[in-house]
Amino acid sequence: MANEGSGLEYRRGELRTGGRAMQEWSDPLSALQSVFEDGAKATPSCFGLVPQGSDELALSYREFYANVLSWMHSLRQNVQVAGLTLVTSERNYNAADHPF
Repeated sequence: MANEGSGLEYRRGELRTGGRAMQEWSDPLSALQSVFEDGAKATPSCFGLVPQGSDELALSYREFYANVLSWMHSLRQNVQVAGLTLVTSERNYNAADHPF
């Protein structure tokens, strides 16, 4: 489809292919998030060997850990939504080109 004068163009099938690929990429991101969540969580004794300031260090690390988990969750969701948006865009273009 080429929309004369608007500068918009797409190739049939490419939006869907790209969208599905993006949706598939969210699975490895989810796996990486699980690995980080399990492997990097603080344990009750992980800062016990630090002689002073361990409470501050523990709080700092817990904040870092929560921020990384939040960022990874947002990234995975954004990749999924971007993929869905591309697939939906192609469906909309096709419906506009062939209304019946």
